[in-house]
Amino acid sequence: MKPIIQGILVVAMVIGAWIGSNRQASANSQYSAARSRSVRLVWRRSMRRHALVATQGARYSRHLGVRYSNNDVTRTVVWYTDAHEKLYEKDKHKSAIYYHVKSADGTLSGWIWRGYLKPVTKHLTSTTAGPVTVDNLDWTKTRASKREAQLMQLFPGTTYDASVFQAADTILTIDDAPDVADAMTDMGTQKFLDFYKVSYRQFKRINFVAKNPDSATSVAQGLAAAGYNQTARKQFAGWHIGGSLVGPDDGNDDNILEGTVPGEGYLILVKK
Repeated sequence: MKPIIQGILVVAMVIGAWIGSNRQASANSQYSAARSRSVRLVWRRSMRRHALVATQGARYSRHLGVRYSNNDVTRTVVWYTDAHEKLYEKDKHKSAIYYHVKSADGTLSGWIWRGYLKPVTKHLTSTTAGPVTVDNLDWTKTRASKREAQLMQLFPGTTYDASVFQAADTILTIDDAPDVADAMTDMGTQKFLDFYKVSYRQFKRINFVAKNPDSATSVAQGLAAAGYNQTARKQFAGWHIGGSLVGPDDGNDDNILEGTVPGEGYLILVKK
């Protein structure tokens, strides 16, 4: 075969492969300048974390220019929120709120209209294999962070409980909606324990603030200021525990959950 013909065939194959790959990509990720121009950003800011699922609508870039993929009813992805934005729809003359979400493994992200997002009705994330005392807690096998594991380990002899943790984490990081405004009361805590199907004969809730949430000493001091020194904490041996803790302020407002302060923590202890 003549070199010039070989060259033409190679170029044709490359172009064909490029077109094919772009068609495949466009099936999942599509750009629309018209859609992007149809909205105007009103505000965008950080928000508290929620565990949500979506089986309708689609996931977009932050100004809706790129549609990444449709939300699939056959595939359950647990999304975690970290920001929200308000977009004014010019043609409809009304506004809509979109949540920025990430998958648990961090491989997927995007903006989804909040009307398509629903609360997770049961614990779908990874947990430890069976009950484990906080003294032996491997935080990498849970939804808890290293910081939160360190907090719970200040209550020796307690047992980490994934559902109790889910309740405490949701209460601390939930938006200030009217129907959950009393979340940090006894009644509100009880509602969340019931929602996550936690069985209990008695429970205790603890809200506190630590100056340095990454320091076990500082966290212990925050707990002591709230009335739970080392002696008081020992009385909960044998109870189940779940605790959430807001990270430190690094000077970036987007890294602090809206409505919370750095070092704020919320613990739930359950006697079963």
